[in-house]
Amino acid sequence: MGLVVAIAAVFLAVPLALLLPARRWRGLLLAAVPAGVFAYFVSLLDRAAEGRPLTWSAEWFPSLGVELALRADGLALLFGLLIAGIGAFILVYAEAYMAGKPGAGRLEATLLAFMGAMLGVVFADDVITLFVAWELTSVTSFLLISFEQEKLKARKAAVQALLVTGAGGLALLAGLVVLGQAAGTYRISAMSAEAVAGSSLATGALVLVLLGAFTKSAQVPFHFWLPGAMAAPTPVSAYLHSATMVKAGVYLLARLHPVLGELEGWRPAVVSVGAATLAVGAFVAVHERDLKRILASTTVGALGFLTMLLGLGTELAIKAAMVFVVGHALYKGALFMAAGAIDHGTGTRMVDELGGLRRAMPWTFAAVAAGSVGLAGFGPVLAFIGKEAALEAGLEDGGAAGGWALAAIVTSGALFTAAAVVLLRPFFGAERAPGHPHEGSAGLLAGPLALGALSIGLALAPGVIEGRLIAPAAAAVAGEPVKVSLKLWHGFNTALGLSALSVGGGVLLGLGVRRLTAPTGRLMGARWFPSGPKVYDWLYYGMQRLARFHTVWVQRGYLRGYIAVVLLTFVGLAWAALVRWGGSIERDWLTPAFYEAAVAATIVAGATTAIVHMSRLAAVTALGAVGFGVAIVYALFGAPDLALTQIVMETLTVMLFVLVFYRLPKLVDRGPMRRRLRDGAIALAVGVTMTVLVLASLGHQQGQPISSYFGETAYLEAFGKNVVNVILVDFRALDTLGEIVVLGTAAFGVFALLRVRRWSR
Repeated sequence: MGLVVAIAAVFLAVPLALLLPARRWRGLLLAAVPAGVFAYFVSLLDRAAEGRPLTWSAEWFPSLGVELALRADGLALLFGLLIAGIGAFILVYAEAYMAGKPGAGRLEATLLAFMGAMLGVVFADDVITLFVAWELTSVTSFLLISFEQEKLKARKAAVQALLVTGAGGLALLAGLVVLGQAAGTYRISAMSAEAVAGSSLATGALVLVLLGAFTKSAQVPFHFWLPGAMAAPTPVSAYLHSATMVKAGVYLLARLHPVLGELEGWRPAVVSVGAATLAVGAFVAVHERDLKRILASTTVGALGFLTMLLGLGTELAIKAAMVFVVGHALYKGALFMAAGAIDHGTGTRMVDELGGLRRAMPWTFAAVAAGSVGLAGFGPVLAFIGKEAALEAGLEDGGAAGGWALAAIVTSGALFTAAAVVLLRPFFGAERAPGHPHEGSAGLLAGPLALGALSIGLALAPGVIEGRLIAPAAAAVAGEPVKVSLKLWHGFNTALGLSALSVGGGVLLGLGVRRLTAPTGRLMGARWFPSGPKVYDWLYYGMQRLARFHTVWVQRGYLRGYIAVVLLTFVGLAWAALVRWGGSIERDWLTPAFYEAAVAATIVAGATTAIVHMSRLAAVTALGAVGFGVAIVYALFGAPDLALTQIVMETLTVMLFVLVFYRLPKLVDRGPMRRRLRDGAIALAVGVTMTVLVLASLGHQQGQPISSYFGETAYLEAFGKNVVNVILVDFRALDTLGEIVVLGTAAFGVFALLRVRRWSR
């Protein structure tokens, strides 16, 4: 029950953020909620390390086997601690960042809602529960990215993120349902890799789940939405796009690794996509000039790095991934918040417009320095331990996947180091900035300094998280106990040499690039290159053009056209069914008696006269002939009461029509001949189809006829001798009452209109 209370507490703080006045202490008060949740998660670490994860479940849809199920194992607690811990710093930072700006409470409330959704994702033990929380993260992130809704850029970025991750979410829903069917359960902890592998649904589930994970974690070719989401305020970027939302896809891959990791397509697909994303993110990062976009591109690369490690799937690779998850969240959160402090203190985030900030902003420089060392992955930081373990995993693999991983890590390491040098450039050289540089407030600096210090402190004392956090998380991913030994210094070895080589090359590259080269738009958006943003624009605006064409072509504003579409659809489906399942017409129905043919001919003649005659009075009279012909049909086939009812109603209807239509002007034009022929053909097709359907259905009786039941029940239970009356009054009592109410309402409406007309005179 404690898990439910912890997640509910975060959601209950949402209205509190909206109601509290805008004061400096509001951020601290709101941050106390995730801080308390963080402390509660810490208390669960020992249980997870001992293999006794806390669980909770409640029935949701028992008939479908769906439960509201939560489970706090090592993997869930690792992500939960990051979400709650960094979330507490973000709330304090957001209050300081939004000081004096409207909408601060709305921003903090949405951040809390997003925090609760992310906690739901990582602690869910039922795939349907996981998906509901997953989609809630997409909705809340849309609200956060579009927070400055008066800006077109923010609105477009929010829609782009929602469409990409939402489309992936639909694929994920299908994949999770298929996976549940293949495994025979929707409980993730109860799924068996052997049961899934033995199912014919395994490949489909794998493809759909990977699509959902890749879109959420911005993997190639879906990576383009994440840099665009930098239109959001910096607190949003620091939280969603470094430590939480974008890691949801990585979390999903880690969570389902024990179930899907042994399938044939898992390793090549995940490793290749992760390596490509790592390379693209690192390459794009060194060509950006906006601090936040540099960090966003390196985040894309880091997500690819984590994905690639999970694709390798060895014990060492999984350990490296878990360490790097923590290290990346710490240094990237610090860098994002420091970038916001730079923007806040100088009025710009453009690297080539800044210089010499070290003296004016020493604390911000300290945070950026700690974060940049983490980005480079070389030095006394937690990310260095994860990177070294990743290099060792690639060397240990020995196969093609390991070779690709090594090449990607070394190459991207150099580019990440160059990006780290670029991030430090604003603090050196001659002092320059559009405004007057000044240090940020304590609220702006507390988060980046604390996260930077943690990044270094945990690297110097890795035993703090080794046994209680990293080992249980790695065991949850591997599906078996994993031996974890974290050390900052492993001596001189091949991994250290490769790391030093890549970092040295990156430093030279970063120092040698005196002027930023072509922006990403030119590099990745050439006319011949089908980049992600271009493909998205083609699809997005193409769908809009298709929708406009469809609307113009179908929604023409003419009732005649809508009815024609409905009728032609009916005709097509009816004949398709007749051809598919067959239908036979008894010969007796094709040879009617003389009087039956005469009645039918009268009805057809009346209908034809009503169509072609130019006089409304003559048309109404002809329709009366049709009605009386139907009454004769009732009489011929043993329904005299229906015949009498039809005669009475037809007489009244004709009289009313004559009284009303007599005052209308004569018909002048019935439209062009082509349109009349078309409408006649449609009407004839519908009539023929209905005739064939009725005649064919007479020869296909399924089950016992209900007529005998009505006859016996009407006399024995309803005590009536007229079956039709009993059906109307007893069997269809509410239906008949509804018809009476409709007629009565229409009568009152007509009466009111007549009175209005009388008063208007």
